[in-house]
Amino acid sequence: MKKWGFRTGTNYAFYKARDKAGIDKDKFQFRDLRAKAGTDKADSSGDIRQAQKQLGHKSVTMTEHYVRDRKGNKVTPTK
Repeated sequence: MKKWGFRTGTNYAFYKARDKAGIDKDKFQFRDLRAKAGTDKADSSGDIRQAQKQLGHKSVTMTEHYVRDRKGNKVTPTK
C-alpha cells in the first residue's frame, strides 16, 4: 500500500485538476506555480532580491533562472 503524504496528495490533486481542465502536461506543471509566485513577487516589488528571499534561494542567479521567460498575463482571482 502506498503511503500518501502532503506532496504526493497535493501533486495528485493538481494533476487531476489540470487534466480535467484539458491543459497539456507539457504546458503547465506543478513547479510552474512556484516560479510564477517568484515572478509575480519580482514584478510587484520591482526587486528580484525580494523574489530571491521569498523563494529561499542563496543566489540571485538561481532566482533569475526561475523568473526569466515566465512573464504572463496578470489575472484576478475568481473568488
